[in-house]
Amino acid sequence: MAEVYYYLPAAVAARAVECGLKLSEWYDKEVMIEGQMKKCLSALLNPKDDLKKYQSGDLVCVKIDMPSKYCFVADKLLYLIGQNSKEGMDMYLRSIIPIEDYIFGSYRLPECLVTSTPIAGQISVLDKRMDSPILFNSSEELYINNTIEVLREEHDDINDALLYSFFSELVKRGRLEKIENGEEGLALFLDRGKNKYFIVNVPDMGRY
Repeated sequence: MAEVYYYLPAAVAARAVECGLKLSEWYDKEVMIEGQMKKCLSALLNPKDDLKKYQSGDLVCVKIDMPSKYCFVADKLLYLIGQNSKEGMDMYLRSIIPIEDYIFGSYRLPECLVTSTPIAGQISVLDKRMDSPILFNSSEELYINNTIEVLREEHDDINDALLYSFFSELVKRGRLEKIENGEEGLALFLDRGKNKYFIVNVPDMGRY
């Protein structure tokens, strides 16, 4: 079974628990999955993956327990990019995999495509205090942390490279000043307004 999350208007949630969510009424996209066009209800792997809905007083988060064979994970950000890019949409379609094959942290904003009607008994209102513990804060945070960790394994100076690039951009915008010592390989970034400074090892950007 797969455990996914979906937001409903408060007035609809109680009925959904009792009667289910008819896919033909609630689907939000049709995509090619395993060679067939299928209607899909786009759910979340983590209720905090849509923080606005999570904090909304007008919506209720329901937990859906579905047989895994009806659940596929896709990269939602590729879908959004694909609205203006055929290549992006092709990449989105290739990103669709069975939920049991998905490794958490692989997609910045994963969506679970539910391809069958969630029936009564498979839907319950999420109790944010007492329900099953969520093992990570959000998919986006996990994705970013994983990406940086992979870069750290490949490049031992990635932290300096990220900081140097970020602070250099602020220098271009006039937010910071930079003093660089090429011989020592050090860069001093000054924030005179806040009376703060940052020292960064100058990375060898040619390595990348």
